[in-house]
Amino acid sequence: MTRLLLQLVAVIAIAVGAYFAWQWFDTSGAANGAAEEPQQRGGGQPAPVDVVQAWRGTIQESVQAVGTTVARESVDVVAEVAGRITRIGFEEGEQVAEGDVLFELDPVREESELREAQANLRDVEQRLRRARALREDGSVPQAQVDELDASRQAAEARVAVARSRLRDRRLLAPFDGRTGLREVSLGAFVDPGTVLTTLDDLSVVRVDFSVPERFLGALRLGQGVSARNVGFQDREFSGEVARIGTRIDPVTRTIRVQSEFDNEDGDLRPGMFMNVHLVLREQTDAVIVPEQALLTEGRALYAYVVNDDKVKQVDVVIGQRRRGEVQIVDGIKAGDTVVVAGQQRLRDGAEVQVRREIERDALVEN
Repeated sequence: MTRLLLQLVAVIAIAVGAYFAWQWFDTSGAANGAAEEPQQRGGGQPAPVDVVQAWRGTIQESVQAVGTTVARESVDVVAEVAGRITRIGFEEGEQVAEGDVLFELDPVREESELREAQANLRDVEQRLRRARALREDGSVPQAQVDELDASRQAAEARVAVARSRLRDRRLLAPFDGRTGLREVSLGAFVDPGTVLTTLDDLSVVRVDFSVPERFLGALRLGQGVSARNVGFQDREFSGEVARIGTRIDPVTRTIRVQSEFDNEDGDLRPGMFMNVHLVLREQTDAVIVPEQALLTEGRALYAYVVNDDKVKQVDVVIGQRRRGEVQIVDGIKAGDTVVVAGQQRLRDGAEVQVRREIERDALVEN
């Protein structure tokens, strides 16, 4: 019993000692922390930072889109009448001129009909001349002369129809262009509406693409357009806006734009997929800083500007972006020294030490 009592007293003594020790540690630690906090905030070393000077440059407001190439002029060469092909006047992929004969169909029947109509016309004209000569001495009534004159007009119409049918046997190029693959062979019989080949004017190629309606006010004829295709990865094609649609698509809320590109070398073909870059506006005196100078807080953007070895946190409004650079619309002026590295350790009014001042060209290259 005495032994149990001694153990209980020992446990109580240990608990009381631990309580007083904890009280002393808490009070001493709080006092030391209160003494050290001002030293950390007020007596620390200036934060090392990298800076760059905001500069003036050219910024383009542009639109990225995808488009499809189409020939400036393009037709399917189609047979207008039935017949057998007796001549093919071109090689596939050949450049032809307006009026060149592409196909000829067997013209025997139409030539015969034309000769018959011409002979009938000559006969009517001879009878009309004799009737007019006899009419002068009263041997032929005026009614007969008028009837023969009407017959002459009808005969002339039949000759015109026969010539038109004969012309339909020859298919001519309606404009200068490059022929496509022919779909028929020499001697083949074709029906009206049969597609024989294609003809495309590829000296100028158009690229169709769509632009969101919010850019409508900035669209102008003649604006510069550049385009790239995966088949020509190292080449950029240059053109300009040639036509702007008159209607906004109610589903996509876009407007159709058509640009034109010189294609003297013939590299561009109809149907190609193009990545289009359209320049809407160009500002030559924009204030520009590197993108890494900007920090975010919620939806707000800000940066640190160095003045007299201290930084000031400034809210900024940005414009266009390009290749790691951003336009500053408000908040920073050209020539301001802006922090681009070390911002995470800064607060408004903090002292800094400029570790290095980076040249703008070095930032752009990186």
